[in-house]
Amino acid sequence: MNLLCIAGFLGSGKTIVLLEIARAMVADGLRLAVVENEIGEVGIDGEYVRRHGLPVQELFGGCICCTLQSRVVDTLRTLEERYDPHWVIVEPTGLAAPGDVLGPVGELLPDIGATRVLTIVDAVRWEMLVAVVEPLITAQVNAADVVAINKIDEVTGDALAAVREDVLRLVNDTPVVAVSAATGAGMDCLLGAIL
Repeated sequence: MNLLCIAGFLGSGKTIVLLEIARAMVADGLRLAVVENEIGEVGIDGEYVRRHGLPVQELFGGCICCTLQSRVVDTLRTLEERYDPHWVIVEPTGLAAPGDVLGPVGELLPDIGATRVLTIVDAVRWEMLVAVVEPLITAQVNAADVVAINKIDEVTGDALAAVREDVLRLVNDTPVVAVSAATGAGMDCLLGAIL
């Protein structure tokens, strides 16, 4: 079982990107399961993903990078036993630092295969988010194996170039892919970079 953690601040488009990646993986014959994390007691994303035919396990009432770490490990074990997935896609809350999610998983599940972090960057709100929640945004980008700059259909070429330049300053050899999950632009390149 391999693990893909899709990180990104609230509203960056994580769930739509997740669905696009899931569609492509299922089309390639891969078995998937999804773990959705919501800070509150009610989840919206999990039901949305479930409507697209994917098995979903939801974790409510806290963040999986801190208060729910042990439940993540138990959930992954259960999903492996029930579904034997090739990939489990974990979508933590937009307030999570992905490094804090994967650390305990690697320690407590030594048989896990590949672990990848995809961080979604919101091209429209990048500048504002960096100004307001810079430490979290930086932690999410720095933890990434792949960065997707999403919503490129909503920004100018100059604005996209500025976001890309900022992201590249934070990462060295990490692939950075420009996408629009809403239109599907760049999603093939993104999947190639993840796998």
